Amino acid sequence: MSKRNRGLHKRLLVLAVAGAIGAAGLATAAVPSGGRFATLTQPTHLNRGDVVQNALPLTRQVSVTVVLKLRNEAQLRTFNSQPHAAMSHAQLAADYLPTPAAAQAVADYLKQAGFSNVRISSNRMLVNATGSAATVQSAFRTSLVTVHTHDGRNAFANSSTIQIPVALQGSVQAVLGLQTVHKAHVLARAVPNDTVGVEGHNPLDFASIYDASGLKPASNINVGIIGWGSMAPTLADLNTFTATNGLKKVNAKVVCIDYGGYDSGVINTTDPTCKNFDQGTTEWDIDSQDIIAMSGGVKSLTFYAAYGGYNNSITNAISQTVTPTAGEPLAQVVNMSFGECERNQDSGQGGDGSAQADDALFQLGAAHGQTFSAATGDYGSDECGDGQMDSASYPASSPWVVAVSGTTLRASSTTWARENVWLDAGGSPSSFEKAQSWQSGLTYGQYAGARGPDVAFEANPSSGAIVVVNGALEQWGGTSLASPIFVGAWARILQGNPKLGFAAPHLYALPTSALHDIRAGNNGQYIAKPGWDWATGLGSFDVGEAVAALK
Repeated sequence: MSKRNRGLHKRLLVLAVAGAIGAAGLATAAVPSGGRFATLTQPTHLNRGDVVQNALPLTRQVSVTVVLKLRNEAQLRTFNSQPHAAMSHAQLAADYLPTPAAAQAVADYLKQAGFSNVRISSNRMLVNATGSAATVQSAFRTSLVTVHTHDGRNAFANSSTIQIPVALQGSVQAVLGLQTVHKAHVLARAVPNDTVGVEGHNPLDFASIYDASGLKPASNINVGIIGWGSMAPTLADLNTFTATNGLKKVNAKVVCIDYGGYDSGVINTTDPTCKNFDQGTTEWDIDSQDIIAMSGGVKSLTFYAAYGGYNNSITNAISQTVTPTAGEPLAQVVNMSFGECERNQDSGQGGDGSAQADDALFQLGAAHGQTFSAATGDYGSDECGDGQMDSASYPASSPWVVAVSGTTLRASSTTWARENVWLDAGGSPSSFEKAQSWQSGLTYGQYAGARGPDVAFEANPSSGAIVVVNGALEQWGGTSLASPIFVGAWARILQGNPKLGFAAPHLYALPTSALHDIRAGNNGQYIAKPGWDWATGLGSFDVGEAVAALK
């Protein structure tokens, strides 16, 4: 679809949404009187096949997440743009986090508008609250409708702009939770049924193949995984994997976000089922088993379990990961094997603003010395499915995470031979994120200066990882495999040099002798070339060589 036709399609969908409201109009619940309102974000744009049905019942309970802006963000970006020691929470609070007064002003507005269970996060970045659809519509001067999505879900969305009081405009970044049409998906791929003559790898093989097995295990490093749903099956499979392979049992923890279901707004740290059902055990099995195998073992592995991949639940999980509750470890490396078309999250393209919200949280993590790693996607260069050449997956397109693309690995169980681009590996310029200083000079062509992938590791399911899923061995791949391989590698590197902190600037300082430059293959629109490229970034790297280079 051309850009012109795509814009026309969006406008027609917005008109359809508005028509569905009809005479129902806006709710008339009382809001604080006086003051002016300003538009924050546009109506939710819908995908082809999404069908607007009715106005959302006014009694429907909705949890909202109001995300505040960082202070002195330009200064924080400068700090994060070069290698740095971890900044203390006290310094972040003094110079960059929203002020207590700003967070309290948002909380007061929500209470006055009729919301209940109003809570300010410990880092003051989020204010969560619960209210009826009537309350939501009145407080944010918007309309909510039900939508049957193209993938068969019953969802809802805001059909008109979201507005906030002008008095809050300087401090509020986004209002999340007003749509469930767009959400993240996992990036795991099963081995094709017609694969012949190709064998997968025990996850332990990757440590040998990428030259990490001779290094000390990452026994002093805390690692995190963000996902969703019950983690009980994953913990059982992880125990089976470690026992079968003679590894030490993992010190695993689970933090449930939205405990008991979407919109609950409750955090629980004692029940690994999250009072929920399995929403992707295979994905979290791939993540956890490959991280442990590649790292040789970690100090702790914390699963941050949101709900269903919904944008506001993921934002709440990222906030919890960046500023954990007392007693929870601060994860030094965090895996995210999920994503969605970045246009659905970018407030400038009809998204809900969760990309801008999460970017702010990722910057806090980078300042802390944390490294978030994200899979670039399994739909080749066109994650958005719209034929555009700037079609990236978020959160991988955030410049404040490490974006990991995928390769087809040629190796024995112990020795690297070569890698090509995996045809389905995500990798393209971002449509709105800019490359930071460590990457910008390497970008090229029409989208020079845009954000692209950083590194790439094995992702082809035909030669992928053989992991334990529900007690049995299965072979899987996808960039969901590539990202945890990087996470395990970086954890091992941190074991020898924990002061390295945020990985991205350091990766671009690696000598060519440490890099496996990917020079063959393509992912659709982008072809591998010598040096950095849009399909695989810098390529993969020899972990032992990287450790020596980064001392």
